[in-house]
Amino acid sequence: MPYLLDTNVLLRWAQPHHPLNPVCVAAVSALAAAGEDVFVTPQNLIEFWNAATRPFERNGFGMTPAQAEAEVSRLEALFPLAPDTQGVYPEWRRLW
Repeated sequence: MPYLLDTNVLLRWAQPHHPLNPVCVAAVSALAAAGEDVFVTPQNLIEFWNAATRPFERNGFGMTPAQAEAEVSRLEALFPLAPDTQGVYPEWRRLW
């Protein structure tokens, strides 16, 4: 079954000293070990960039754009990008 990573998982993945980092790494590693497909979407990476470049005092990571770019590139290399098309939202609404 394919899995979509939540942006919060990506954010904790990128913070090696955060208390939830080991949980996120273990969860993603377990999925990978089980042969599951784990994806991100453009929206995840946009949200990640927003939090990563936000100043510390505004609950961000305080990364420079270059640092955020490096981290996003790393995430793109680790996780396939699932397309986010105009049909995604209506399909999500249909499920409810």
